Formats: sequence, structure tokens, C-alpha cells
Amino acid sequence: MRILFTYMGAPTEPDEIEDFIFRFLYDIRHHIGLDVPGARAIIRGIAKARAREVRGHYMAIGGRSPLVRYMGEIARAVSEKTGHEIRLGMCYSRPLLEEMEWDFDLVLPLYHVYSSSTTERCLVKIRELFGEKPYVREWWNRESFVQWVQRNIENGLKESGFEEPYLILSVHSLPKKVIDEGDPYERSHRKLAGRVMKAFDLPWEIAFQSRFGKGEWLGPGISEVLERLKSEGIKEVLVYPLSFIVENIETLYELDIEYKEVADRLGLKYYRVKLNHRDPLLIDAIAEVIEDAG
Repeated sequence: MRILFTYMGAPTEPDEIEDFIFRFLYDIRHHIGLDVPGARAIIRGIAKARAREVRGHYMAIGGRSPLVRYMGEIARAVSEKTGHEIRLGMCYSRPLLEEMEWDFDLVLPLYHVYSSSTTERCLVKIRELFGEKPYVREWWNRESFVQWVQRNIENGLKESGFEEPYLILSVHSLPKKVIDEGDPYERSHRKLAGRVMKAFDLPWEIAFQSRFGKGEWLGPGISEVLERLKSEGIKEVLVYPLSFIVENIETLYELDIEYKEVADRLGLKYYRVKLNHRDPLLIDAIAEVIEDAG
């Protein structure tokens, strides 16, 4: 069986940042009010400006995101375990779906939680380019995946050396309008969090990161939670990025640098749990999903 692993992608070189932003914005131009005459030139200008803003973020983590490389490592490990041919195809960065000349039997979005704004966007692009293909909708409820998250947190507890930590499960925010229209994203993350936390006797809550633009977004934000925890006398904060399976700009810059600065300003001890995408538990979870889908 030939399997396509897909995701929105991420810039792998500094020169790719602008094109990555442009492809994303141009693809969603209908949804952001930019489906107008001259849209390409307008969006190119926005992408240039936005690239200048975020270039420093990428330079702070080495100039590039490791996301595509790490997902390639997952693909190779799952291929070795299952014997299936697996390739990556990204919506907005290389290897681009639109440049692929390869037929496949199954699509596995590497978003473990389904959302119309992530998983479905990838599937829509695949339908446009390749027609209807069998796909996996989501896979967060696999026991081996839940155990992988638990093991990451266990490792983070040991590495932090914290004695009485408060755990924040960080979820990438979405516009509240998307959830109000029936998107299961928030509900699924809360179910996943509940299963994960059965293994721990810790105070915890979900908070949201990566909010941008106008309108009401899912909250509370991590900064708000950190400030509240400080006022409640909490001294140690552990953060786990529940929305991701590999390190990326949101973990390496936003969580490790931006929110660490907030915690330092507040006088909180802060540790962000690392994502071990090479852990056999994660590879097993994805392999099980593929075998069941086949």
C-alpha cells in the first residue's frame, strides 16, 4: 500500500518563509475577504510584510522549522515497521502536493485531532489535485498515542525537577466562530486531555496559544493563565503542547521563548515538555491506524 502523510507544512529555509505565508493566504483568500481582482498581488504584499515580522522568530530557532524533517523521520520509521511505501506531501511548503507525481492509496493527515481548519483544508487540496482518496479522519483516541503523550509528560516531570508543578496543556487556538459552527476540535482536545490526565495526580488545565488577527478566539491564552497562577501562589509551571506531534515554530519559539519570558517576568519556574517523535509508542500508534485503515 502507498500512503501519503500530509500537513500544511513549514518553511525549511529562511528564503521559504514568504512563499509559505503566500501559499497559505492565497489558498484561504475566499475566507479572509481577499477573493478580489488583483488578489495575488495584494496577498504577495501581505506575505512580504508578514515574513519580515516573523523572520526573527525563525532566526531565533536556527533559521528554519524542523517540522518537515521530523515528519519525514516519522514516515520512514512507520514505513520500516509496516512495509508500506510512505511519502510526505505538504500543502504550503516543500515537498508540495502540487508538485507530486505519485499515486497513493490512503491519506493520513498528521493532525491527530480533526478540524475543518487543518485536516479538512489538507483533504480539500488533495481532492482538488488528485480526486477522492480514502483517508484517516483523526487518530487521537488510540491508546498507544495517549500513552505516548503520557510518557512525554512523565519525562518532562523528571527533567524539570519540579516538586509541585501545575500542568498547562497547550492547544493551538482557533476562531470561536469555527467551533460555534460545529467543528469538533476543542471537544476532541478536551477528551484527549481527560484520558491523558488519568495517569497523573496533578492540577492542570487547557490553555490556548497562537491566537492572531481579529475576532474572538478560543481562550484563555497562556499568558493570562500564567498571570492568574502567579496570583494564586503557584511557583512551578509545566507546559505540554497537546496539539502537536513534532517540534515546530509554535513550540520552539512561542512556548520556549515568548511564554518563557512571561513566566520569568512573573517569577515563575517554567518548563516546556519536549515532543519525542522518535518514541516507538508514537510510531506504533500511527502504524496501527494505517493497518486498520487498510
